[in-house]
Amino acid sequence: MTVEELVQQYQTDKALQEEVAAILADGKVTISEFFSFAKKHNVEVSLTDLPKYMEQAKQLGFIK
Repeated sequence: MTVEELVQQYQTDKALQEEVAAILADGKVTISEFFSFAKKHNVEVSLTDLPKYMEQAKQLGFIK
């Protein structure tokens, strides 16, 4: 699955929305949370991708 596919799934998947909300409840995302989430959803990402996806999450309103 790609990040873009996961973002599309997020739009309609209540369970995924709740999972993301739980991760973001403290207002931050740890590296281990990021990679655990990616692995659980079979999304291939690297550590160097983290800043890009954090910025995308901000733009989508997931984090401030």
